[in-house]
Amino acid sequence: MDWDLVVVGASSAGLYAATELARAGKRVAVWEQARTLNPARRTLIVTPHLWKIFPHLKTPILLHTIRDLVLASSCTQTRVTLKDPDLIIERGALIHALAAEAQAAGVSIFFDRRFCAIESWANGAKIEFQNAAREKIFVTTRDVIGADGVFSDVARAVGLQHPPTVPILQAEIELPHNWNPAVTQVWFDTAETRFFYWLIPESTTRAVVGLVGDASAQMRHILRRFLEREGFMHSRHAALAYQGARIALYEPRLKPATKIGNARVLLVGDAAGHVKVTTVGGTVSGILGAAAAVRALTHNTAYDKELRALTLELALHWGMRAALDRLDNRAYDQLVTSVNPRVQEFLSEHNRDEMAGVAWQLPFLQPGLLALVPRMLWQTLCGRPPKPTVAMQPQD
Repeated sequence: MDWDLVVVGASSAGLYAATELARAGKRVAVWEQARTLNPARRTLIVTPHLWKIFPHLKTPILLHTIRDLVLASSCTQTRVTLKDPDLIIERGALIHALAAEAQAAGVSIFFDRRFCAIESWANGAKIEFQNAAREKIFVTTRDVIGADGVFSDVARAVGLQHPPTVPILQAEIELPHNWNPAVTQVWFDTAETRFFYWLIPESTTRAVVGLVGDASAQMRHILRRFLEREGFMHSRHAALAYQGARIALYEPRLKPATKIGNARVLLVGDAAGHVKVTTVGGTVSGILGAAAAVRALTHNTAYDKELRALTLELALHWGMRAALDRLDNRAYDQLVTSVNPRVQEFLSEHNRDEMAGVAWQLPFLQPGLLALVPRMLWQTLCGRPPKPTVAMQPQD
């Protein structure tokens, strides 16, 4: 039970890292707490950047594609036609596909193994796991990747902070008969959420409608009220199923790595908060974080250095979120109205996982966007607080 690298958590980021490290010649094992690989169903919309990473996975994981994105505020809306369509995938299918790739690359995957503790050991670390019979299992490894989600046990054990989180909830519904299945719509309503509502078609007949909130309480009631208001429910019980989760958010103060003796401990995916806070999307960014961990371990380089490009991208979204949290519905009307044809073309060509190098162009395409800055400054000077924010999760 000695390995070059142990990955804790069979998440998409963890499985991707394990596969790439095995292909680089490392002896790798993934240890997962669940008894089987059976993640809860969740429909995801991701950018076409995913195909740059997994061009061979289109057939097993792709449910649908989206060509148009509609942004709607209280009094106006605008449409962006995407040059390369967004992808609709199912989280469980992605994880099963990545697990198959990991095993084909020689990765050993152990289920029903709960992480308990980690300590320094010789040239690496010794990890204690426990099975369902509460038997202790000890494993030694040179390095560790923590890919065990928003409330990472690995992070807690090595003294790293958990990321902040927000709840999401989405209902599976029949796609309205008059809805174009190639169109996703986002609604902004600051009276109900500082984030947004969405409708995402996952086929020509089904869709998910959801929201991001600041607290789990009352979310189903708020979502049901939205479904009824928009005419998406033919009866009070029209939702076919619900999908919910706690989603990690990027936070600049988070540290994604430490050492236990000579062993490097690197966090990836949700455990590291590798999630865009504008859209609460973390599938692509989580895998990019895992790729950075692979480079750091195979080339013996600093993880922070390998994460630099991703950190810049996530920091941009963090700054945008901080600005958006100052807006009320009137300001969102102004924001949506400012998406002129030049901005529409820009958004159609640059997806939200590749904004860091090009976002500076937006004020030149639409100077009216700058008009929102004095408004936010005025609200700040007048003492208007931002919308509720999430606190850092305490160590528990």
